[in-house]
Amino acid sequence: MNDSILITELGIALWGAAWKPRMADALKERETKISDWADGRAIVPAGVWKELREAARLHRLKLADFDQEIVRNYDAAVVREQARRS
Repeated sequence: MNDSILITELGIALWGAAWKPRMADALKERETKISDWADGRAIVPAGVWKELREAARLHRLKLADFDQEIVRNYDAAVVREQARRS
């Protein structure tokens, strides 16, 4: 996968549809630089990949924190639904 495709897919995965300004803030870069990378007009520096890897890792950890709560709420919903059927 080339730089422009990966940076775009990663940006969308981490920050949603309006990812460019948010990535620019996270990396302390101008949004035009982010657009240059996404459009293939500039090569993404190695240090940026390192920062993006850390951002992805932190995002994954935040999502993992929800897992236990999701399971707990699912279990409670199943109990409520079973109680309504009885």
